[in-house]
Amino acid sequence: MNKKISGLNFIPIGGCSEVGMNLYVYIYNDQWILVDMGMGFDGNLGRELIIPSSDELMKNKSKIKALFITHSHEDHIGAIPYLWPKIECPIYGRPFAIEMIRDKLTQFDLEDKVPLIKIALNSKIEIGSFSIEFIPVAHSTPESSALAITTPEGVVLHSGDWRIDNDPVFGSKTDEQTLKSYGDNGVLALICDSTNVFRDQQPCAEKDVRQNLIDLVKQHPQNRILITCFASNLARLESCYLAAKANGRQMVIVGRSLKKVEKIARLSGYFSEIPAFLDEKKATQLESSKVLLVCTGSQGEVNSALTKMANDTHKIIKLKEDDVLIFSSRVIPGNEKPVMEIQNLLADQRIKIITNIDYEVHASGHPSKEELERLYNLVKPHVLVPIHGGKLHLRKHAEIAREYGIKNIIIPNDGDVIKFSEQTSEVVENFPTKTLAVDGNRLLPLDSTVYKQRELLSTNGIVSICLNCSKGSIKVEDMVCLGIFEEFEQVDRLDIQNDISSEIKLSQEGVLKDKFRDINKLKSLVEKLVKTVFLESRGKKPIVIVHILR
Repeated sequence: MNKKISGLNFIPIGGCSEVGMNLYVYIYNDQWILVDMGMGFDGNLGRELIIPSSDELMKNKSKIKALFITHSHEDHIGAIPYLWPKIECPIYGRPFAIEMIRDKLTQFDLEDKVPLIKIALNSKIEIGSFSIEFIPVAHSTPESSALAITTPEGVVLHSGDWRIDNDPVFGSKTDEQTLKSYGDNGVLALICDSTNVFRDQQPCAEKDVRQNLIDLVKQHPQNRILITCFASNLARLESCYLAAKANGRQMVIVGRSLKKVEKIARLSGYFSEIPAFLDEKKATQLESSKVLLVCTGSQGEVNSALTKMANDTHKIIKLKEDDVLIFSSRVIPGNEKPVMEIQNLLADQRIKIITNIDYEVHASGHPSKEELERLYNLVKPHVLVPIHGGKLHLRKHAEIAREYGIKNIIIPNDGDVIKFSEQTSEVVENFPTKTLAVDGNRLLPLDSTVYKQRELLSTNGIVSICLNCSKGSIKVEDMVCLGIFEEFEQVDRLDIQNDISSEIKLSQEGVLKDKFRDINKLKSLVEKLVKTVFLESRGKKPIVIVHILR
């Protein structure tokens, strides 16, 4: 990739193999701009947060002119603190997204180093051979935008996350007139959200959810009510407040991210007519019938407020048998297991659970089949490239577009270099992409030795054995085992330790005798003996650490 690329090209670095990690590159005659820089989620082996690799961006750092942000969700901005220091370019976005990014950068002491530029509605930014217009679209966080990227080769419309809601209760509706004007003048390619392609129609809009929440709270006048939702959905937070107000309750927010979003929302001019939400300390002073708690944890996040409540580890809020909990959210693909685990814990405590299956308490911010076809009709793209989803999503999106009548469809892989032109558009090459996991304060490849070792630790345990080598003999002084024996199995542990001592003694006259003076060879041989004994007795080959005392 560190070579000159001619014409107009599009490269998804992330966002075309799963929902999340959105990071896209547009290149015109070797001038680069980026769109979004998001993270994904992975609960395996402690890898909670994952991001796309920055290798190709670093190689081409001098060519990158700017990063453009479509909206403020984590899967579109979450990787910025980790990747921006490797490329150091200006970041353009709408005010709410910029403030969310600024708050995130503060946690990394980067807030004064990153050029953050706020863009007004329908503004155009000229950078090199690119002209970029921010077009308002409806979504589940405010100030979301599609990007019209104009180049000498033609216009590419990057949809971002969007849906069509002509009567939004919060934020802007999708600017269909501007989209149509681009379509009338010719759109070379549409790069489009695929998250909701398996829905033929949207079941409800945010205004329906608002009324349903008001009604649900009214149906439980004596119960304490909790609602969990996405923290960045300001429309939903406002709906929760109105549901509380309509039923004589006060709204309490529980969870760090909710408090952060409330602060940023008010700084950005939102919630101006709503009093400050109460924090959880106030909730304990209110009667159950007078409180509505809104908490983080709709996706079963490990450190969220709801997870702590379900496990009875929250310092302030303790769940009660007659509580009612509303999941005002959808389950993001990949999060099914942690969400189900939390719901099972809650059910075991006799908490009444209401989800979107029972009642329409969530409206999606992504387009259904019907909305996709409406966008095709407005934009009339020459080429469609589905993004933002797993392969099932992308292929279903392509099927919808093909049935509609779009002939030129490219289903991308992460790392594909797609060259656009009026004559032909195609994948011209591919470079390998990597996924990195946020591991404490560093980034590690998913296939790193660290994670391989952790997998072994999680499945086979660890044995630390101490050998005393003196007077020409080898004696097992101590053996510590983790993840192998139950507390009541100390007799079994001693039996296996004695077996290992016997095997060492038998080997000492043979192979160990010649290796006695080479500590590394001695350790290797003892390690093999220990693994053999454990394999025969326990069916496991643990990680073995050998200590030598002389």
